[in-house]
Amino acid sequence: MIGNSHFDTEKVSKQNLQKFDREIRLSWERCKHSGLTPQDLPRINTVSHLELNDIIKQNQTLIDFALPYMEKIKSVIPQQNGVVLLCNKDCVVLYRLGEAPELVKLGIEKMHIVSESNIGTNCLGTCIAAYKPIAIFGSQHFLVVFKDWAGVAAPIRGMDGRILGALGIYMRGEHASYEMLGMALLAVKGIEDQLCLSTKYAELEAFNRRLCEFNSDIINTISMVSHEIRNSLSTISAYVQLLQLEKVLDEMKADKILTEVTRVNKILNDFKSFARPSQLKFMRHSLNELLRYVVDLMLAKARIGKVEIKTIMPEQDVFAKVDKGYIHQVFINLIENAIQAMENGGTLTIRLLKDEQSGLALIEFEDTGVGIPEKNLSEIFNLFYTTKKDGSGLGLALCKNVIKNHGGSIKVQSKVGVGTKFIIELPYVE
Repeated sequence: MIGNSHFDTEKVSKQNLQKFDREIRLSWERCKHSGLTPQDLPRINTVSHLELNDIIKQNQTLIDFALPYMEKIKSVIPQQNGVVLLCNKDCVVLYRLGEAPELVKLGIEKMHIVSESNIGTNCLGTCIAAYKPIAIFGSQHFLVVFKDWAGVAAPIRGMDGRILGALGIYMRGEHASYEMLGMALLAVKGIEDQLCLSTKYAELEAFNRRLCEFNSDIINTISMVSHEIRNSLSTISAYVQLLQLEKVLDEMKADKILTEVTRVNKILNDFKSFARPSQLKFMRHSLNELLRYVVDLMLAKARIGKVEIKTIMPEQDVFAKVDKGYIHQVFINLIENAIQAMENGGTLTIRLLKDEQSGLALIEFEDTGVGIPEKNLSEIFNLFYTTKKDGSGLGLALCKNVIKNHGGSIKVQSKVGVGTKFIIELPYVE
């Protein structure tokens, strides 16, 4: 992409020449103030190897993102006497690609400090000092020894707008053109985009860690509170039964209290399962067999509710890797919901299908109950959402969580007065 791009080089060469001339004049003034004269040789100033290692560690992300772009640029500029350079915000050269022995002698080399005060007007140092892209050709360099060279550079900025470093290209003047600046600008844009994504990703990871810690604290608190509540409920239950035996408490009222205690205990257990699920034990199971087992288990409750359960399954078993106990609980929950939705009786049709194109097993639970209003469909899987008098709002949320942990999904279709269909999708195995 970089090699074929011209990045409006005509605009760069015609519209920006005057702007570059102004920046170069200002650079010359800075060079004079630093004590340089045009006839001087560059002041060779380097950092130590130990300092360079520290600087490279601090700028490793910048180097990693810049290198692929530098290599691409190097592949399209002259092989001899053409180099691509990366420096940090302090003008320390972090990386050089390409060979130009004359430039090395002039102080443009890895671990050298290419500031204007050291080597005069140069693309990297001037780019950092001016806070903008620059192109410097031949005699525009302050030091005469650079008159045969041309350089372009663009600053690399972080998300906060601060300059992190600069990417530059140097080559012999006879091979140079303003198209080089277009290549540098395109490369810098790519580097900045990657730095931006990297920063956002790091922020997301940090936020996720804080969220996990926060969730862990909440879950631990919930476990402690649940434990204390269950202890209190056990005490209440024991005293109610004692009062029953002593004929102090009316038996019907006592049974009602014990029923409510049992219900609260179930809510606490469901919530504990939702907040801190046990480690799932995946094994290959026949979904046909799992469904038959649960249907047999629920037949008595269905008959009491005048509900007929029909099962439609393929002759050949459909297998999936599941935690049998958790999947049983999901099936039981959906069948109980269907029975409750058909207050005056009805039909629950359970279908097992195998979609070979998607690689999914589909398990449908379709009732002929009251149905769910359309406005409520988007909320029924939300934690604590319920329309039942004695509902906890945990059942469907727990079902969704279990199916999600199995790599599947659960959906719902419903029409008031017609009925509701829950569709579970699970990856099947042969």
